[in-house]
Amino acid sequence: MTLLINISEGIFDYGIVRMSVNNTLSNGKKLVIHCKSKDRDLGRVEVKSCEVYDFEITKSFWGRTLFFCGFTFDHKLHWFDIFDQSRDSTFCDGSCYYAVTEPRICRYNIFDPAYVEDCFEWKMTN
Repeated sequence: MTLLINISEGIFDYGIVRMSVNNTLSNGKKLVIHCKSKDRDLGRVEVKSCEVYDFEITKSFWGRTLFFCGFTFDHKLHWFDIFDQSRDSTFCDGSCYYAVTEPRICRYNIFDPAYVEDCFEWKMTN
């Protein structure tokens, strides 16, 4: 006897995280962001100086959700794992706020935007 089980998409979803990425580059530079996971590609988005790009991520029941983004500015591609569920679940419970600067990307406290929780160095492509 064969048992077939149909698991619908979303059955193992474990909550949504609203991501906000603020372009805080100097001198009014524009920022091009391209975010994706292994299952979902959000496409390229141009973010003007001082503007915010918002999107949502669905966390996995298994705790393995990973979203990474490429950030292009100054004619160079920088990249960062914008949401790694094993790293960010404690800090990004429902919302996560980042600011992009030239030397690094910083995660801010969602309850007190003046407070920087952590900054991360860029990963660069050769």
